[in-house]
Amino acid sequence: MKRYTRCECGGELKLAEVEVVPGIKSEAYRCEKCGEMEFTEEQMREALRKKERAIKIMVTRKLGEIGGSLVLRIPKSVENRMKLKAGEEVSVTVEKNKIIIEPA
Repeated sequence: MKRYTRCECGGELKLAEVEVVPGIKSEAYRCEKCGEMEFTEEQMREALRKKERAIKIMVTRKLGEIGGSLVLRIPKSVENRMKLKAGEEVSVTVEKNKIIIEPA
C-alpha cells in the first residue's frame, strides 16, 4: 500500500530514502515541493539505531617507528568495528590535515 499525505506547503509527501546525518540514510517521507521531511515513529527509531551504530570510536595512539617509517597500531575495538584482518590492504588518504584509512 502506498502511503503519502500532504505537506503544510501543499506538496505531496512520498516515501524516500533520505540522509539523516552525513553518511547515514534512512526511510522518511519527503515533500516533493519544498523538501521537508517527516518521519513516522518507527522510521525515527530506525534512524536513531543507525546513528548509534555509526557513532565514532575515538582513540589516542602514539606513533612508533620501524625502519625509518612511522607505524600506527590499530586498537582491537577499531579492528572489530571495521572488520579488519592482519595482512589486509587499506587505502590511506590525506585530506585537509586528516588521515583517512579505509579498507581497500
